[in-house]
Amino acid sequence: MRTRIRHFRKQRGLTQTELAMRLGTTAATVSRLETADMTVSTGWLERIAGELDEPVTDLLDAPSKEALACIGNVERDGRVIALAAPVFPSASLHSRAREPMLFRMGETLGPYAKGDLLIADCLSAAQAGCAIGRDCFAGSAESGFRFGRLISLAADACILMPPEAGAPPCEVASPNWIAPVVTLIRNYPPLKIASADF
Repeated sequence: MRTRIRHFRKQRGLTQTELAMRLGTTAATVSRLETADMTVSTGWLERIAGELDEPVTDLLDAPSKEALACIGNVERDGRVIALAAPVFPSASLHSRAREPMLFRMGETLGPYAKGDLLIADCLSAAQAGCAIGRDCFAGSAESGFRFGRLISLAADACILMPPEAGAPPCEVASPNWIAPVVTLIRNYPPLKIASADF
């Protein structure tokens, strides 16, 4: 049975090892549970749901493109403020992201307009070398979520350049994941149509 354990674990910024320690098991077992290589019992689901602070039913439901929820707002200096509760856009969102994460621009910064929705593809830090030079989100237990152009990536940290002019680079120590932006959704203001006099 396929689950969303991996999706929610990454959203919480946890590695398989960290989740395994909380559950009193091994990273290999967590990996097998995430990839459906072993049967997930009700007991396992309840324990995992408790650690991830998610309802058991959310771990079971297959993700749908319509269910992609915004999890944070991008603010100045690349800070990403996590939302208290996920926000579901009214439109159906389609993206080629394998592990989609949705964020919203909290204000106009650089080329991004307030209200833009950014869908990013969540990668492990080890996979993220291909994202150098791309606008990315990064998350770690120490630094929280950050956003900007990925300009440097090492085993113990990455450096992002926020989108607004003059902002200093920000460092994310020990990133658990890096998610390059793959889709931008922008709503333009409605047209003001003058009424015709007949």
